[in-house]
Amino acid sequence: MNYLIIATLLFVIYGSFMLSRKDYQQKNICPKVLGIPACYFVVVFFIATLLTQVTGIETPYASYGYYGFMAVPFLLALSGSLTELSGKVICPRTSNGTPMCYLSLGFCTFLIVLKFFSF
Repeated sequence: MNYLIIATLLFVIYGSFMLSRKDYQQKNICPKVLGIPACYFVVVFFIATLLTQVTGIETPYASYGYYGFMAVPFLLALSGSLTELSGKVICPRTSNGTPMCYLSLGFCTFLIVLKFFSF
């Protein structure tokens, strides 16, 4: 289970990093939070989650850090998905038109469930 969590985190870090890079190069791709693109926060907190997962595998309190760091991308994806549904904010889209905030919400939920059942 631990390897699946790590592999999934590496996948989402890569995807969110590429989106952040695209936003940095082209500007105004990601919605802003406090004037900073939300995708920057997402990549940083996914990396923090990965570090918590890798370094705290044996400690009983490692899950608190994991869930704490995972809460930020989850809440950003949830709010992005809700505003996307309401039509207020447009999330970046994949090449086939799927809003990336939906994908992020799905991956965050998957990672939270995996961690919950890994004990």
